Amino acid sequence: MHPWKVSLGLTVAVVASLVFVAAARFDYLSPHRRLILTEHWWPVALFASSGVLNIVVGLAGVLRSLGLYDVGRKVDLVERSVRRGDGDPELARRLKDQEHGDFSD
Repeated sequence: MHPWKVSLGLTVAVVASLVFVAAARFDYLSPHRRLILTEHWWPVALFASSGVLNIVVGLAGVLRSLGLYDVGRKVDLVERSVRRGDGDPELARRLKDQEHGDFSD
């Protein structure tokens, strides 16, 4: 899995939870929703996109500092080397059998 996919997935989860919480907190604005979106759509879109961008960059920084940013690339490298036959030959055989649909022991 690519690092940007991890960061994007975490961002979607965080933004969805924030929208859910904000919808309950800003319930008093619901009668004015149409006016806000028609008259002030540009600042709303600008601030929302800025917030999402800040969350993406923040999550990428946290993942990089924890050493998790390159995990997908490392796992892909290890999987390709095992499929080539490097390392555990029993695991390589089982992976090859699984690709051909043979799931028996």
